[in-house]
Amino acid sequence: MQQSSMLVEQLNEALRNKLQASGCVTGRLECRITPVFLLNLQGQRNNGQSLFFWELERNINMLLDRYQTTEAAHAAAIVIDIDLARNSFVYNIISQEQAAAQREREANAQKDEETRRLLQLKQNLLSRNTPFGRQLAEQVSYALERGALCYSHRDYCGMGLEKNAQGNYVYAAVWDGWLQPLQTFTSREAFIQWLAVQSDASLSRVNEPDTWVWDNQVINRQRLEDFVNWNQGFDPIHHR
Repeated sequence: MQQSSMLVEQLNEALRNKLQASGCVTGRLECRITPVFLLNLQGQRNNGQSLFFWELERNINMLLDRYQTTEAAHAAAIVIDIDLARNSFVYNIISQEQAAAQREREANAQKDEETRRLLQLKQNLLSRNTPFGRQLAEQVSYALERGALCYSHRDYCGMGLEKNAQGNYVYAAVWDGWLQPLQTFTSREAFIQWLAVQSDASLSRVNEPDTWVWDNQVINRQRLEDFVNWNQGFDPIHHR
């Protein structure tokens, strides 16, 4: 017991000196032992400024190692809250069971937050249900004479539109810059009629089970208008 008390006093003194040297009045040392070792010390000055100490002196590491070996051999973490003005050093040894329960709580909270985020995203996307309209659809059909509307990069590139070599209009998934048609229209009019009644909501892919594709590089009004504007110098009269 006396050796343990002396060890704690030595560790407290080393932490006190470390914090005082940087003008800190309070601090917290966190030593996570499992699943991987992680050690950091945070201090706070009187003006509220926080300091982070990512590397600690050898004597502090040695004292912590001795404390962990003798007092917390089966712990998952050790937390020391420090208040120099009150000469207070509060040790909290976190067991493996406590750490596992905390990880589970954090995982559940993260899952709940993701569920809320997806619900909000879905509601937002479904509210953007104004049809693109015939005028924009016609403009897009003529702009496709100049080339495809799609992203070109590695892996999944979202959704695209193209008038292919056979003269068909296609709505496609794009991988590595290559289009994989999902819908094909054999005439300009059929394509225009289809696109005119679509909206950001209908093309958001928000009803697909894989949430990764929701609003992920999809066709929307902004992309269509940008595509038309980029091709605004193209005269459609000669391509009717």
